[in-house]
Amino acid sequence: MICFTFHCPDRPGIVAELSAYLAQHRCNILALEQHVEDDRFFIRIEWEDNGVWPNAAAFQAEFSTLPVSEGGVLDIHFFNAPQSLGLFVSREPHALLEVLNKIELGDLVDAQVSFIVGNFDHSAIAARLGIPFYYIPTKENPDFEMQQLEIIAKYAPDFIGLARYMKILSAEFIDQAGCPIINIHHSFLPSFVGAKPYEMAYERGVKLMGATSHFVIPELDQGPIIEQDVSRIRSGYSVDKLKQIGRDTEKKVFAQALKKVLEHKAVVFRGRTVIFE
Repeated sequence: MICFTFHCPDRPGIVAELSAYLAQHRCNILALEQHVEDDRFFIRIEWEDNGVWPNAAAFQAEFSTLPVSEGGVLDIHFFNAPQSLGLFVSREPHALLEVLNKIELGDLVDAQVSFIVGNFDHSAIAARLGIPFYYIPTKENPDFEMQQLEIIAKYAPDFIGLARYMKILSAEFIDQAGCPIINIHHSFLPSFVGAKPYEMAYERGVKLMGATSHFVIPELDQGPIIEQDVSRIRSGYSVDKLKQIGRDTEKKVFAQALKKVLEHKAVVFRGRTVIFE
């Protein structure tokens, strides 16, 4: 299967032009979804790979010669090999376990975890699935980001997922990682930013509690949002109960966000996301 996302200034006839182009190459379209936001046209099309284009570069080179491509942004992906995913984790492994389980069950298609990095030792989890684990402590270790970047350079992942990795990434790290980084944040952003959101939520007596997954940018917790969800809080819930509900919500949102990214259904434009279903 092949898919592309494309966006450009809105005008009549874009869908017809793109569909006609694929029809000329005898492509069988499997799914098509489009949106218009603020006079910007967004579309995602997926179709059966019939061998016309050997790779993404060949498609992009041909597509760039078409009039419809002028002023547009194209992202093309061939689903002919698993996409490499690197995962970072800290003390709590619930988001990590959810992703690993989803991949093992086939719910996150075309994904392969190439490595796991942790500032807590979760090597036993990784060993069960034969995934390389790198324990890199961050306390009293000023070189931890450099060590992490060496691992990233070794595996060259397509994406990095922060599965409740509780360290702030430097701007230099984000720049040098060389791929999109997806984080799970333990609140419904922009509320309850900080290290103890459940205690804050308990003190405020909240009735809804959520989680947010977003792309990582240098500004803390300000990246384009990919997925969010909430859970209802009942009177009498303790802080521990809130944490349990929070973990369940976090792992679900994180896995859903990774699914969107791995299926190339999240487009970032002007600091926000357009999400295809």
